[in-house]
Parts: sequence; structure tokens; C-alpha cells
Amino acid sequence: MIFFRLGKLFFGSGGFSIGIVATVQNALRVFFENLFIILFISVITGGIGALIADGVTDVVFDYIQKNYAATDPIRQGQMMLVAAQVVALIAMTIWGGVVGSWAAPATIYLWVQEYNKKPKTLSGAINYGIDRFPDVIRPHFTAYAAVMLGQIIILPTIVFGLQYSFVDAIATLNRDELSPLRRSSQLTLGRRGQIFRTFCLGLLWWLPWQLYGTFEAQDSAWYVMFAGGVVDYSVLAFFDLVLVQYYLSLYQKVAAPEPSTA
Repeated sequence: MIFFRLGKLFFGSGGFSIGIVATVQNALRVFFENLFIILFISVITGGIGALIADGVTDVVFDYIQKNYAATDPIRQGQMMLVAAQVVALIAMTIWGGVVGSWAAPATIYLWVQEYNKKPKTLSGAINYGIDRFPDVIRPHFTAYAAVMLGQIIILPTIVFGLQYSFVDAIATLNRDELSPLRRSSQLTLGRRGQIFRTFCLGLLWWLPWQLYGTFEAQDSAWYVMFAGGVVDYSVLAFFDLVLVQYYLSLYQKVAAPEPSTA
């Protein structure tokens, strides 16, 4: 039964009117056409977030070294490895949950403008994210926390990631939706195979970055962590551009809403 379900996840029909190749090509084109805007959002969300997580981890490391280094060096090493993961995870969850509630709609703005054949600007992305922030923060933070904290056990991360794939798009584009999380769960049913196969592209970055963060990050220079955080969010931004296409493909006759100028 487990292998049957995994087979359906990988090879089952996607349920979207747009395929993976076309969606990825569209996302890459918009991504690189607006690379400066993507990098600006990624520096704030990913780069600064990585530095904050690294700084908080260093404080915890210093505490462990002062209290356990002399008496129990083996326990110290074990505690530092666990602390690195837990503290960094909590810090990034808080930062990504809050700041990401601005960054997600700011990124989706790029596809909204592309969809409506209108120019894209940095100020437009910033303002769009600020305008949508009150609507996005609660569902985004909940979904983001579920995915991030699910990393303690890999399976919940995959399940939550697929289930809540449309949360940012729904909360950003459908401001009257009362429960973006429940709506996302409904809309992804029968379509998670295609979403999962698309997410597999992210393993080209996420797997090496997670391994590096686990075993080497504590000894890295700040600029390495900063650059890694920027790339990390840039990958997430790319998938935002992919997922909003999948979401809108379910409503081909419905135009994306006009960006707010507030």
C-alpha cells in the first residue's frame, strides 16, 4: 500500500492544465527578467534571516561552552549539534514566518504583473507585499511553521509542504477567503503528485544546503551564511512563481487581481 501511494505521488496525473516543463520555463523567465527585485527580497528575507539565525546559534554555543566544556566535552559536542539545529530552526521559523508574509506576496506580484501584461517595479513589489501582509501573515506563518518544524521528522515536512502549497497564492490573490489553509488542502487533492515532482527540482539546492547547515555552518564566515540565505530564499521565490501558475491554471477564466498602489 505504501509503495502504491508513493507510485501515485511520483507518477500520478497532475490535475493542472499546465505541465511542469512549461510552468518551470515561465517561472525561470520571470525570475531572471526581474532578478534585481528577486535578490532584493531574498537579501531581506533569506540573507538577513540567515545571519540572525547564525547569531542566535552563536549565543547558545557560547553558553554551552562555558557551562559544559570543562566537565563533559562529549556531552558538549552532542548538545551543540542539537542546539544548532533547534535554535536555527526556531529563529528562521519566526523570521521567515513574519518577513516571509511580506516577501511571498511581493514575489507573487511579479506573476500578477506578468499575467496582466503590466510592468514590474521594485516599489510595486514592496508596496504590494505591504498591502497584502495583513491578509497573508496568519496563514503564511501557520503553513511555514508547520513545514519548518516538520523538518524534525522528514515526512511531515513533505506532507505539509504539498498540502499548503497554495496558501500564499490564495491569501494574496483572494482576500475574502476565510481559510486559505483549508482551501489549499482542498485544491491540492489529486494534484500533489505534480507538485511533488516539481518540488524535486529544489533538492538540487536544498539537500546540499541542509547538509552543510547541519555539519559545517557553525564554522562558516558570516558572508557564507548570508549568501546561502539569499540563494535559499531565491529558490523559494522561484517556487512561488511556479505555484501561483498552478493555482491560477485552476481558474483560467479568472484574471489576477490588480496590484494595490497603497
